[in-house]
Amino acid sequence: MMDSMNIAELKAHLSEVLSKVNETGDEVTIAKYGKPIAKIIPFTEGGSERKLGFAKHLLVTTTSATQAQVDAPIDTETLKSFYK
Repeated sequence: MMDSMNIAELKAHLSEVLSKVNETGDEVTIAKYGKPIAKIIPFTEGGSERKLGFAKHLLVTTTSATQAQVDAPIDTETLKSFYK
């Protein structure tokens, strides 16, 4: 079996491909017009679980803003800067 196959080949041999992936753990790349578009990989139970707070160092908070400042509308120039 090949490591890469086009969609027509996959349609014709899907059962065999899935059996091979399941039995050997091999990965198969699916191509359309010679360009890879997807990959069939073995299923594994569990996997890596996301942990809460894994990106907490990326969040900056401040306690000095008043509620009025938080609720105030954003000025036009600041809004335009988001769409550059």
